[in-house]
Amino acid sequence: MFKVLDATLIVFKNKVRAEKELQEAFTFKSKWGRTLAIESQNEETIKLAQKKGFQMVIRKDPKLGFLRIKTIPSEKLDLTPLYEVLKTKDPEADWFLHISKNMLLNGSSKNENAKPSKLPLNKVIDIVRNI
Repeated sequence: MFKVLDATLIVFKNKVRAEKELQEAFTFKSKWGRTLAIESQNEETIKLAQKKGFQMVIRKDPKLGFLRIKTIPSEKLDLTPLYEVLKTKDPEADWFLHISKNMLLNGSSKNENAKPSKLPLNKVIDIVRNI
């Protein structure tokens, strides 16, 4: 009976936690615009960062090692060049470039056999900066 309320409470807690986590994130300018990089398990950080005006968000899950790289929906923010570099720098990881070219994903909660990236967040930041 209270499952919906419990789920709603969890979402709100994650949003509040995301606000705090974003304050500790690393921000920089990249080819894709204002960029935020963060280590977090909280999916809400990406949504919130984009709402706050970041054109690109890089989130590394510190527990699972998976990477999520997303840009705001725009043909001008094509992640294909980054996809090509990451495939060569970390060929054993599973990389998926979404058809929109605005999402570059490594790993999935739906694919338990996915191989996480071994690249640390600071290395990914360096790669993004140098494209």
